[in-house]
Amino acid sequence: MSEKLHPFYNPGPGDIIRDAMEELGWQQSDLAEIIGLTEKSINKIINNKQGITPETAILLGKAFSTPAEMWLNLDAKYQLRKQEADTCGKATLAEKKAQMRKYMPVAELKKKGWLLYDVSTENGIEKECERLFGKPEIPVEEYNQEKEFAARQTRFDFQYTQWYCRTWFEYAKQYASAAVPTQAYNKEKLTELAENFCTYLSAEDGIEKVLAVLTGCGVGFFVLSHLTKTYLDGAAFLQDGKPFIVYTARYDRIDNFWFVLAHEISHILLHFSYLSEPVLDNLDSTAETKREQEADENASKMLNSKEVICLGQQYGKYLSAARLELISEKSGVSIPVALGILQHAKIIEWRQFNKYKEKVLDKIPADVVKG
Repeated sequence: MSEKLHPFYNPGPGDIIRDAMEELGWQQSDLAEIIGLTEKSINKIINNKQGITPETAILLGKAFSTPAEMWLNLDAKYQLRKQEADTCGKATLAEKKAQMRKYMPVAELKKKGWLLYDVSTENGIEKECERLFGKPEIPVEEYNQEKEFAARQTRFDFQYTQWYCRTWFEYAKQYASAAVPTQAYNKEKLTELAENFCTYLSAEDGIEKVLAVLTGCGVGFFVLSHLTKTYLDGAAFLQDGKPFIVYTARYDRIDNFWFVLAHEISHILLHFSYLSEPVLDNLDSTAETKREQEADENASKMLNSKEVICLGQQYGKYLSAARLELISEKSGVSIPVALGILQHAKIIEWRQFNKYKEKVLDKIPADVVKG
């Protein structure tokens, strides 16, 4: 078996003792006699196989007229350098693991099944990074650039929001790359879909129909759950030149689905040329940019929100289930969506009509739910 080679010479206290003994003409037996240790112990110390205790340091100091601290320091530095050399691989792995967990919620990614490689190993970390970033490490400088990945986002945990939004988007791109629409993007068809959006809201199979039409417009769609501290509801971006909409189902409600879908469709129609930079949306917060305001306004038009709000304001606090059904009938908007619009406008609260709440994930085709 070949001897392990170290890239540097690591002198220990034993090497210094040996040199001093040679200069003085002492044998190991002489030093053993002087400081009262066995020759076996002296041999181990000289060969750096036995550490220097405070007592031994004092005795060596007296024997060689040196400070006792010198021998303790020599031994400590020797042991540290030796440990660093012996654990070099472990130290590198620990550093890579720590960095990955700093920028990415690794435990959550494991739970969701998004990781393709075992990131408990150095090789696995490098392969996962290569898959996401095209390089075997996280692009730290890019992660730390303050960039509005999300058009709206909370200031709470802002740094992690930035980092985790970036991570979420990288995984979204991976899923999108495997589902690029075969048809070319057709703005005219998408405009027609937007103009007839309300017809899908009340239909029994409205979600399946609207997603089929969306595919026919050359727009990709899938569901990818949000990551902790991202606060994302949806996203719009280009993948290989094709527009994609991603829904996170952060709020598993049918009204949330329709509003997010309308909002992201609006981004594609109004801001297609800007989608080389992704729009990642937290729709809880106020629209501060012109593009977000434009997308909100267009989405409200698609959902017939103004008429719903106008009808709701007529009844105010006297809004009953019968009147809610009347609002739905007059506006052409389903009851759950009308409720969502009225709640968002702060005309009513959800708890008044809890029975009308509907979950959406079980209505979305399973083949577009990615994780």
